[in-house]
Amino acid sequence: MKIYYSIVFVRYIIQPFLITLSEGKLNFRMPEAKAASYETAIFIYAVELFIACMVIKRWFPFYIKKYQKKDISCQQLPLNSYGKRILIVYFLFLLVRLNSWMPGLNILALKESVSKVAVVFDATIFNSLKIFVFILLLVEAKKYSRNTAGFQFYFSLGVAAAVFNFISYFGSNRSLIYETAIATITILIVSYPKLKTRILAILLPFAIIIMVLSYMNKQFAEDNAGTFETQDSNAVTSNFIEEYSNGLWTVARSYQASIGISTVKSNEALIKDFSDGFSGLSDLPGFKTLSNSLKELRSSSDIFKDSLKQRDDRGQMLSLSGGFLIIGGNMLGWPVLILGNYIMIMLLVRMEAASKVVKDLYYKYMYIWMSILMGLVHCYCLQTIIFCWSKYILFYWFVLWVNRMGISKINQYKKADIFTRVNLNYTSAGGSAV
Repeated sequence: MKIYYSIVFVRYIIQPFLITLSEGKLNFRMPEAKAASYETAIFIYAVELFIACMVIKRWFPFYIKKYQKKDISCQQLPLNSYGKRILIVYFLFLLVRLNSWMPGLNILALKESVSKVAVVFDATIFNSLKIFVFILLLVEAKKYSRNTAGFQFYFSLGVAAAVFNFISYFGSNRSLIYETAIATITILIVSYPKLKTRILAILLPFAIIIMVLSYMNKQFAEDNAGTFETQDSNAVTSNFIEEYSNGLWTVARSYQASIGISTVKSNEALIKDFSDGFSGLSDLPGFKTLSNSLKELRSSSDIFKDSLKQRDDRGQMLSLSGGFLIIGGNMLGWPVLILGNYIMIMLLVRMEAASKVVKDLYYKYMYIWMSILMGLVHCYCLQTIIFCWSKYILFYWFVLWVNRMGISKINQYKKADIFTRVNLNYTSAGGSAV
């Protein structure tokens, strides 16, 4: 929620000041919105903030109490044979497809990508596996808290795994890089608060370098060069903030794109948003066929970009509320906007509460990462949030889900075994069998 509050400060305090300072000048990527659209955007801003305050006040204490009652809030659950089998499958998958994903892997100062082919699913499995190795080492270090040599060994390996998390990545997806870096440093600090200074001293430089490099590679690419050449610094800064925090211009143009949308297009946009959101699963059987069958549909992001009437797609992000207005259509746009914002902030609150209460490190990392993603909720649209979740944490969660099912089965076997032994003892002592 600290990230969310920071975004709120930027959107509601810093951004209006910058708009005034730059006299509202817009770059060639941002065609002007109508005056009435800006007025509606200000109203949407107010609605978003009101819903967020209401949900946080109402539900944060509730979820804190809820997660305190769960077993993962007071103990470290073991990674059993069921969970390990899924990880082995992940590893074998990467091993078989080594020639497919290895060329696209970047390792800072050691290896650069030599492939222009996106390997989304391979990257998902790779990222999930390397995080499990990192958390596994932290769990092992916890077991040796009273054994200095054992603790130093596993903790050092854990820090090395954390560094590898930073320096190894695919493509230039900055959000995933940032979210992973913040989540990795956070879980190390909350696990070992006494070592906070050392952890930051070792990991923060790597995180900053990766973040700066990913930012420079994207922001100063050729397609963005014109923005910096044709405008003064105040306008550049103002436009940058508006684009990356879903500012007034984004909300206004998103609202404008939703006006007059037919019911058919709204329904198609809803279907396509989820289809594109799950596009990271396209390598799984059936998903590619489904995705291809929906290829002609226009998502809410497509409708937004079409309304800008630009020659090419410059990656402008649709606002969350604007997307809800598009998929809701003329009849249900505003109710969907209110309900959608309510649910999104609920998810933020739930993830944040769990990340603070849960002691199990596997689950704690998942909730920290998810709370970071949801903290950026008003910088993204629904399609992007689903995509970020499905292409990474979904497969991480699947291992934990299978592992938890395994724990339940193991406990059932133990109870059955105890009952059988008691029954046999009773029978051998002269009692009648039940």
